[in-house]
Amino acid sequence: MKRICAVFALGVALALAGGSPPARAEDGKSIELPAADRAEIEKYLGKDVVGKAVAGNPIADAEKFFLFAPGSWTFKFTSGDKEGDVQEQSFKEIKKAGSGETGRYQVGKHQAVFVNRAQDGTISVVSEDDFDQGVVSHFSPPQPIYISGMAPGESKDFKIDVKVYDLSDPTEVTHTGALDLTYSYIGAYEVTVPAGTYPAALIKWVYTGKVGPAKIEDTQYRFLAEGAGVVAMIDKKDISALLIYHDDSKYGKVLEKAN
Repeated sequence: MKRICAVFALGVALALAGGSPPARAEDGKSIELPAADRAEIEKYLGKDVVGKAVAGNPIADAEKFFLFAPGSWTFKFTSGDKEGDVQEQSFKEIKKAGSGETGRYQVGKHQAVFVNRAQDGTISVVSEDDFDQGVVSHFSPPQPIYISGMAPGESKDFKIDVKVYDLSDPTEVTHTGALDLTYSYIGAYEVTVPAGTYPAALIKWVYTGKVGPAKIEDTQYRFLAEGAGVVAMIDKKDISALLIYHDDSKYGKVLEKAN
C-alpha cells in the first residue's frame, strides 16, 4: 500500500473535545480559556504551562510570531512515548520560482514544511515532505499558519484540496482528498515553558475530511509569542502512522531554548 502523509506538522486522527467558539473580544480585552480546551491542553502540556488570560490584540504582523528569518529551536516533548525527549527545529528563507514557496521549516529529521509569505504578511503551508514515509503533500489553497489581522475570538473556515505524491517521483499522485479547516484565534494567555514566560496567542486548528483511504478528524493547538514564535504546541503523528501502524499518538511540546 502506498504510504501517505499528513496535514501540517503533524498529523491526524481522532478529534479533541472542542467546546463552543469563544466570543470575539474587544482589542486589548482578555478571553477566558474555554474549559474543554484547557482540559485538553493540560492533558498534553501539563497544568503548569498555561496560566491566566491576558489582553489580546489582532495579529497585525504574522512575521513577528513566525520569525521569518534563519534560526533554530529546541522543543521538549511533554507527553506521549517521547516524553522528555527533545526535537530540533530550524527555519531558512528560500525562493522557489513558480512554486509559491518562500521558506523551509525543518521538523526534526523526518519532516520539512514549505511555507509562503503573502503580501499582507499571512504565512501558509504550501507543501510538506515526509522523509520517513517517502511522500510529499501539496495543499491548494495553502493552509494558513498565521493570518494577519485575526483578532481574539475570531474564526475563519477554509476548504483545502490535498494531493499526495511519491517523494521519489513527484509526478506520481498516490492519493487525493480535501480538508475542511476551521482556524480560530481563541485568545491570549500567560504561558510558562523552559525558555521563559510569555504572553502568547492561542491558535486552534480543527480539521475534518478525507485523503485517500484516511478519514481525518483532528484538532491542533499552538501558542505563539511575539518575538519568540511558537512556544508550546499540541499535535499528532503523521496520518501515515495512523494508517500503517494504527498509531494515533498525540504529543505536547514546549520551547526549551532558541539556539
